[in-house]
Amino acid sequence: MVLGNNVKKSALLVFSLAMLMVFAVSCEGPAGPAGADGTNGTDGTPGVDANSFCVDCHSQARMDVVTADYETSVHGLGAVAPRGTSASCARCHASEGFQAFVAAPTQAAVGIAWPSRISCGTCHGNHSTLEEGMTAPMRTSAPIVGISDGTVYDFGNESNLCGTCHQARRDGLSHETTAGDSASITSSHDGPHHGPQVNVLFGNGGYGTSSEATHTSAGCIDCHMGEDVEHSFNPAVANCNTSGCHTSITDFDVNGKQTSFDTRMEAIAQALVAKGLLSGDATDGYHPVVGKYPIADFKGFWNYMYCFEDNSRGVHNPGYINTMLTIAEANLGL
Repeated sequence: MVLGNNVKKSALLVFSLAMLMVFAVSCEGPAGPAGADGTNGTDGTPGVDANSFCVDCHSQARMDVVTADYETSVHGLGAVAPRGTSASCARCHASEGFQAFVAAPTQAAVGIAWPSRISCGTCHGNHSTLEEGMTAPMRTSAPIVGISDGTVYDFGNESNLCGTCHQARRDGLSHETTAGDSASITSSHDGPHHGPQVNVLFGNGGYGTSSEATHTSAGCIDCHMGEDVEHSFNPAVANCNTSGCHTSITDFDVNGKQTSFDTRMEAIAQALVAKGLLSGDATDGYHPVVGKYPIADFKGFWNYMYCFEDNSRGVHNPGYINTMLTIAEANLGL
């Protein structure tokens, strides 16, 4: 009898649970009609098509091209990364240093023990929104504060990111004595830095004054990346022919300006060797000689180094570079 009662109780429990499930399911009515579409943004225009927006950069074909280009660039090769161990160099020579500088520009710089090469993530951050109007968000596009003298430069676009590093680190005035009649070369690699392009483009940094070059409005992006946003950063004549400035040039020696630049620079270098400010020759290159020199000779040296380190052979700012060369020639008696 006990066993029979247990069976009855179990059967009753199963039946009760089954009825409860039926009741619970039967309480849900048929699905209602679909809700109306959401409204457009506050400006009344449709949002960005996320699929088409993303594949502009993130398709495999596009990324393969960018990667192949970048691997051929000086940044991609990573040759400059070892300098990132130095606190004064880390902000531009190490990926970690640049990101730290952008995040806190006034924070004291520190060297990176194991610096990484400049890479995609160095210059490009994350999207904050698809509506921000940039196909590739940049770490910074803020105006550039000159390292050498605090002058502020502003391209008004993403070229400011390039200029954050491609600028002079030293100025000539800091080398001059208080009396201003002489100046010192302090190391065998003295000069503005290995890349004072921003200073040259804006007509500032060497001895002599000049207006900005027309190339300032083009900035770095138009010439060094072009419409295809090429990532080797090698300037291309095709980019100049489509920029609205030139229409039929076949190389950068426009009106023989680069040829003239080379000739004048070699004459200035030889004069500086004769006066002892440089050593070397055209084959092995010229190198600064540590010492104290008359101010006229030093100005010739400084302008020579500015034009040499700019590395455009006069293209970035033809007017200003001509001014610097002319002053160097006059001070050296050429």
